[in-house]
Amino acid sequence: TQRVNDRRYTLANRKQALEFLIHFIGDITQPLHDEAKAVGGNQIPVLWAGNKTNLHATWDTQMVEKDAGGSYGAAVIASFSDRLIAAIDGGVYASQKAEWISCSDVKNAGACALGWAQDANRINCLYVLKVDETGQELEGGYYTGAKPYIELQIAKAGYRLGSWVNNLAAAA
Repeated sequence: TQRVNDRRYTLANRKQALEFLIHFIGDITQPLHDEAKAVGGNQIPVLWAGNKTNLHATWDTQMVEKDAGGSYGAAVIASFSDRLIAAIDGGVYASQKAEWISCSDVKNAGACALGWAQDANRINCLYVLKVDETGQELEGGYYTGAKPYIELQIAKAGYRLGSWVNNLAAAA
């Protein structure tokens, strides 16, 4: 966080710091990125659409793509983003969004990151790792149960990222 606005670093270094920050805020909000069990689910073999994969990859890619309506492409991302923005602005998440950014002091990045990680990790206990999914097909019922968590966490990540970047700009 500090390097983004620190003019002692080159523009290229500050850009790289911002890119890392964007990635980090997205990752820390996802449940298995905050979990040590089986290396964050990377060592839990599962099936997706009959193909062998692991739990972490399923949460990172396959389930997100299915929820978004396809693989990553500009139209898919725009549609998925619009749906989440509507849910944040006046839909199901509108009453929650203030809490998502209750920790947004860019000078207290460590505490905010810890809180966000703990929030995401709760979902591991509530759903992701509640039952042993080893070797199971996840595209059906498991995905259906995971979908609300996927959307919630991506909405949180985007909203937190926007707030964090705005606060960084204000501090510059």
